[in-house]
Amino acid sequence: QGVVDPLGGINTLWPLFGIGNQMLASMALILGTVVLFKMKKQRYAWVTILPTAWLFVTSMTAGWQKIFHEKPSIGFLAQAKKFSTGIEQGTIIAPAKSLKDMETIVFSNQINAALCGFFMLVAVTMLIAAFFAIRRALRSEQPTVHEVSAALREETGRG
Repeated sequence: QGVVDPLGGINTLWPLFGIGNQMLASMALILGTVVLFKMKKQRYAWVTILPTAWLFVTSMTAGWQKIFHEKPSIGFLAQAKKFSTGIEQGTIIAPAKSLKDMETIVFSNQINAALCGFFMLVAVTMLIAAFFAIRRALRSEQPTVHEVSAALREETGRG
């Protein structure tokens, strides 16, 4: 997609990198929170819960805005609609240099909206799964996970 991007390479994908990066960070913190509860060390969970909450809310808000915001400079679907309207009217809208470029921009924005929605769905699913895992861990009397000490691998004799 970046090779044929009429907007100049990375510009179409760049917002997805930012949102995806923040969602991955929140998912890692969610996992860390679950591990703390499973180890019965929930008194330390605030260390992961606070940044998780902030990252989750801000990245979900950003994702929602990138998909549905009405300004074409912000929303993927709004920009796709703007260029679709231009195609229907036969008007070339900058930075596109041809109707083919505009079709590429429309398609790219629709793909980006779908990917962003998928990322958001994965993050919400993980949050829900974490809630249930934490609830199960709280109901258990014993830790449901434990640290395993490192084990050295035996040499196989292959060079």
